[in-house]
Amino acid sequence: MVAHTRDQLTIPVADGIELRRVSTADCDELYAAIDRNRACLRTWLPWVIDTFSLSDLTEFIRQREIDNADRVSLTTNIRHQGKLCGAIGLHAINQRDRNTSIGYWLDEAYQGQGIMTRACRAIVTEGFRQYGLHRIEIRCATGNIRSSAIPRRLGFVEEGILREAEWLYDHWVDLRVFSMLEQDWT
Repeated sequence: MVAHTRDQLTIPVADGIELRRVSTADCDELYAAIDRNRACLRTWLPWVIDTFSLSDLTEFIRQREIDNADRVSLTTNIRHQGKLCGAIGLHAINQRDRNTSIGYWLDEAYQGQGIMTRACRAIVTEGFRQYGLHRIEIRCATGNIRSSAIPRRLGFVEEGILREAEWLYDHWVDLRVFSMLEQDWT
């Protein structure tokens, strides 16, 4: 079920979890979550550089608001019991081939509770039902065992490994590729 209003898109997930379209109004809260998780996030995400600031985040969110409105991607915050605890989104959507990939991160204090698996299930369903996608990928660094467990739990097919596919600060990492097709999603 998707609740649409003029300014807000909320995707109810379950058990007090919801996905809300990003807004510059949430930048302070989002930045605080990123900042307190900087060391953890930096392990796997290449954008968490030391100089990443509130103004960088605000500019990023402004662009995501435009992209969300144009339906060329979908970037949402994850909220648990009303508190912002992470983010998940459909990256740039390839309209011709009807595919995209998912990116996500979760506040360390909320990990291990099934929140991200449920959020992924909701965003994949949104992608297939509301965006008409045919294929959705999740790519995770091969060493990121927790992240790789999510697509496995959701029944994604592991397609293989992209060797040295991402530069992570000072070294290359291999990426594990998982995919789901619309006809296989239940």
